[in-house]
Amino acid sequence: MPISKLSELQSRFHNYRLDKRVFPTLLVRSLVQSMEKQGIPEDVSLAGTGIDVFLDRVTYQQRIDQLSNMLDLQGMNGAWLESPGTVSISGYGLLGYAMMSSATLEQAVQIAVKYHKMAGAMFELAFDVDGDEAVLRIEHLLPGGRVGQYTVEELFAGISRLIGLLLGRDHKPSRILLNYEAPEYAEKYLQCFRCPVIFDQPSCQYRFSRDELAESLAETDANTARICEESRRKLLNQIEVEDDIISRICNLLLSTPGEFPKLDAVASKLSLGARTLRRRLNELGTSYQRILDDVRRELAIEYLRTTNLTVQEIAEILGYSEVTNFRRAFMRWVELSPYQYRKQMGLPA
Repeated sequence: MPISKLSELQSRFHNYRLDKRVFPTLLVRSLVQSMEKQGIPEDVSLAGTGIDVFLDRVTYQQRIDQLSNMLDLQGMNGAWLESPGTVSISGYGLLGYAMMSSATLEQAVQIAVKYHKMAGAMFELAFDVDGDEAVLRIEHLLPGGRVGQYTVEELFAGISRLIGLLLGRDHKPSRILLNYEAPEYAEKYLQCFRCPVIFDQPSCQYRFSRDELAESLAETDANTARICEESRRKLLNQIEVEDDIISRICNLLLSTPGEFPKLDAVASKLSLGARTLRRRLNELGTSYQRILDDVRRELAIEYLRTTNLTVQEIAEILGYSEVTNFRRAFMRWVELSPYQYRKQMGLPA
């Protein structure tokens, strides 16, 4: 694997390990309360997730499990596109206040793209300009299947409402591009976004008028902006701090894809005893097997996206003795088979 690609993969893995406690519990509680209004108690909506609503943050995996529970209970019906609920800047925390304190919409968008991970985003967000359109594009979406689709729907509906809130007027995108097939409730997209919605595209994109970028926001406060910038930097640093042991294990495994040493061998390379390494990982709420599974997931996604290797060959490279075991693991990771994943990405199977 080229050094540049390895560096990119290491960075992406660092940001999206499933056991990282980065997702704000405030958003978890918000969904719990929404489901309670529909007659679904907290213990049911959080069943099997291991979520403690009194903690400040939960893991990516716990959030994915919560969303999966919600979709099991409610069905995949696009109801969230019909009922956006009340939107306020405070609901976006420090990130929302920092965006509001920008002078123009373009500055607010750049802040959102740079710091969206502080809000627990399960994706990378890219921003550019294409002709007379501004483009927000999703890259490296963490969850797959229906949870991934829900994440895109919720994000784009939220972007539409947030831009309108920042500008202090009605806003609608110029086009919505989505990389999955049109669902049965596709008409709800048109009702929500009020613009052309195009499915089966190479990537998910929220496009809006380039002219809006230069517009001043409804409220600006330079002093608040400085305060929010400082707070934002501190919080981002806090979110991205990783325990040195976990980072070193990840880098070790990613540096030698296809070779997955036993815990004893890893402990030796870290100048630790196996029992000490196991204990320290347990104290951090993880294990060597969980880290190994996450590395395999990232490598599997990378190989499926960027190579012509067959599923059988990828399974062998990742150390699976049977291709069926790899398929089962991949389904657990992204709720899609390797074949379905390549198809969704518009790649040859």
